[in-house]
Amino acid sequence: MADEKKKSYPKIPMNNWFLLRDKFKQRTPEKVSPSYIASALNMGEKSASANIIPPLRAFGLIDESGKPTDLAYDWRDDKKYSEVCKTILEETYPRELLDLFSDSEANLKDISNWFARDAKVGESAARAYSATYMMLLEADLARAKEKNAQVKSSNGAAKPGKAMQSTSRAASNSTKGIPLRQRQEPAEPISGHDPREAYRFSPKLHVDIQIHISPDSSPEQIDKIFESMAKHLPLMG
Repeated sequence: MADEKKKSYPKIPMNNWFLLRDKFKQRTPEKVSPSYIASALNMGEKSASANIIPPLRAFGLIDESGKPTDLAYDWRDDKKYSEVCKTILEETYPRELLDLFSDSEANLKDISNWFARDAKVGESAARAYSATYMMLLEADLARAKEKNAQVKSSNGAAKPGKAMQSTSRAASNSTKGIPLRQRQEPAEPISGHDPREAYRFSPKLHVDIQIHISPDSSPEQIDKIFESMAKHLPLMG
């Protein structure tokens, strides 16, 4: 006896859903092809054909030839968006699921567990099914756009630049070999002046000196190095 065919439900990432809807609002295509989806969502044609076109067909937004349906034109309309989502839910999902989880306050984990049992799928697929179902259940453009903006923001968040990292490394390297006490203690104020003056900005030339001391150097050799510096490179005067 042949194995019973596994159930499958539509799944589409929220950001792809709304990016595609924005494209439809700008200009509804004559035909939704893998090439169109690939260009619109910046993905490969194989991925578009396998992951985006099937749910659009399942939701009734395009027909078998890829032509947008009347529902797709309503989908573009902000005023009709909620009603379109309701129509998609009613025509796509089992009555049992709709009766159990009928509003946006439903527990996402419980929905995911239902999909896992009904479709006999793993946790990852069940989460994807439940996320799509919840997106349609919410049917809230304001919340959806907010979430979509967060996705874009996190993807485009600036990472520390190489220049900044290099500067940090250079600053760290410049203090290697210098005793911690000398690094931490501030310079003493110049005698005979207001102590605050010593820490105010001055346009005088500022010179940084890097000291590279071999790890093999003995304490006596290190002392000699600093004695020589004090003699030939006095810090003041």
